[in-house]
Amino acid sequence: MRNHFPQIEVTPPLHRAGQPLSDPPSWLKSKRMLIFLIAFVVTAVISMSYVLGRSSIYRSHATLLTMAKTAIDQRSVDVDLQHVAIQKQLLLGADMLAEIIKTLQSHPEVKTQLTASDIRSMLDVRPVAETNLVEIVAEGPDPKILPILVNTWLDVYLKGRENEIAQATGDTTQRIQTEISGLTEKINQKRIEIELFRENNHIVSTGREENEALARLKGLNDSLNKAIEEEVKAKARLDSIKKSIAKGQAVVPKEDTQKLAMLEKRAQELKEELADLDRRYTREYMALTPALKVIPEKIATLQTEIDQLRSAGQRIVLSEAEQEYAATLQTTQAIRDQLEAHKKKAADFTARFTEHEALKTDLEGLEQRLREAQERLIQIETKYGGKFPQVDVVERATTPLHPIWPDYSRDSLIALIGSLIMGLIAVWVVEFLTRKEKAKLAINLSGVHIYGGEESAREVVNQLPMTQQRTLAQQSVQPALIGGVIQEIAPQKIHLLFQAGNNKEQQLMALLLSGLTLDEIAALDPQCFDLENNQLSILGKYPRKVPLHPALRRSVETSGYNLSGASGQALNLDDLAVLLTCTIVDAGLTAAEGISAGALRQTYLIYLVRQGMRLSDLAQIVGHITPAELSTLSQFAPLGSKLAASAVNLFYPLEAF
Repeated sequence: MRNHFPQIEVTPPLHRAGQPLSDPPSWLKSKRMLIFLIAFVVTAVISMSYVLGRSSIYRSHATLLTMAKTAIDQRSVDVDLQHVAIQKQLLLGADMLAEIIKTLQSHPEVKTQLTASDIRSMLDVRPVAETNLVEIVAEGPDPKILPILVNTWLDVYLKGRENEIAQATGDTTQRIQTEISGLTEKINQKRIEIELFRENNHIVSTGREENEALARLKGLNDSLNKAIEEEVKAKARLDSIKKSIAKGQAVVPKEDTQKLAMLEKRAQELKEELADLDRRYTREYMALTPALKVIPEKIATLQTEIDQLRSAGQRIVLSEAEQEYAATLQTTQAIRDQLEAHKKKAADFTARFTEHEALKTDLEGLEQRLREAQERLIQIETKYGGKFPQVDVVERATTPLHPIWPDYSRDSLIALIGSLIMGLIAVWVVEFLTRKEKAKLAINLSGVHIYGGEESAREVVNQLPMTQQRTLAQQSVQPALIGGVIQEIAPQKIHLLFQAGNNKEQQLMALLLSGLTLDEIAALDPQCFDLENNQLSILGKYPRKVPLHPALRRSVETSGYNLSGASGQALNLDDLAVLLTCTIVDAGLTAAEGISAGALRQTYLIYLVRQGMRLSDLAQIVGHITPAELSTLSQFAPLGSKLAASAVNLFYPLEAF
């Protein structure tokens, strides 16, 4: 049987597969150009005819301030959107249009007859946002008649406003004057009524407390408060005197205090003298001596006098205190009697005074209304005398020099660009409808084009270097993995991989067969290995802790964690992929046999599932698993109840290091 060799063409890497190797023929260029020119010219003629065939529209406008200007020393009025809207309706009213037509008929420069519908279609009112300004606009094909129409419209509006304000001013003035006359008469009647009320009820002052009844009531209240205070003081003094007497203290009038003090002092001196004599003489000796015998007699006489003075003083002081307290009680009771008798009179006066205040309030209200009416009349007579309307012409209409529509330059440019696009679209449509079947696409691998069938391409790929085989295998396997395909590597091939690898490669194989991904392996460092607790801490998106494989533990204890570069930095994903590829090549295997990092991890998953481990517990050991992978892994699960992660052997059987 003859071997079929595919055709291999080596081209530069930048050359695209399927690109023609020679320039298109000249007649094809001419055909494209002819189609483009025909489509461009036809579209350009039609579009330019439409653009240039439109009539020009001109615009003329005037600007109105719909509130009167304020004085230089006054604040500007706020925006009145309601007033602006009302003026817009008045400007576009039917009466206004009829008056405009009547005025234009006598205008010497207006020769054409305009109907109400013609004028209404030409005119518009446009309020300026957030202001009291209004633009009155006229648009039409004749630029000469537009400013005449706008200015006539403006004059008619101003004249109508003047007449309206003059009529409104006259009516309002008459109404206010009538109101002022009525208020004046009512105020005079109210003043007479208040004066009579004051005389009848003895109200001498507008101050409430200044009238006799209330002033007398206030005085009685003050007197009662003072009397009660004096009563309390008298009672306290009487109680104090009684307590002093009960304790045996000396209580005498103020005028006897000095005399009592002198007697007590003299008695004390004699007692001291007698005590001194007792120390020197006996009482028998002193009785025989005339000068000494009289001392005890003097002491007895002074003590009798002191006792009499104290007794008399106590009676006098106690009597005076009792009389004072009785007097304060009598005074307090008298004031209370007077106060009770005067309360009814004060209550009657208070009621009358309240009525007086109500009358005063009514009078003040009438006077306030009179002042407001007078102010309104003064404002109308001075500010709105009918001389000026409540609008101000900011700008009158002028003859427009340029049309506002259409923009011939812009529309012509758009028409030409559109014609150019239509020419290109025409060429593309013709090419699409008349193109022939293209050559079959070729497989492009790093600048190598392969033509032929699928079998030929597979033979050539098997003859390519290992790096290109790995790239092609990743491109072909990845879609299958997305669809949920699970790959399992035979134990014999895993044994060959361990035999071909050193400590570094064997540690990588042990980590993959412990459920780690290349991303998680790249994130490991020596601190992740807890040899004391026989645990491996996995970082990354799905952090977890898993038991440390015995073979991996012995390797780390012997030579340390070796998945690092010459300078000690951790290997990245590309370094780990190259390391695995080299191990596959050294073992005499190929990537086409389905050996990859993902396949090794999936082999470990199948190993766990076949032991009867619950699918829901897999994430605790290997991290995130897609639903598609779980669905495919369920095919490897044995019948019967499933086991927890702690009930199965988590260590894949590996050759000892």
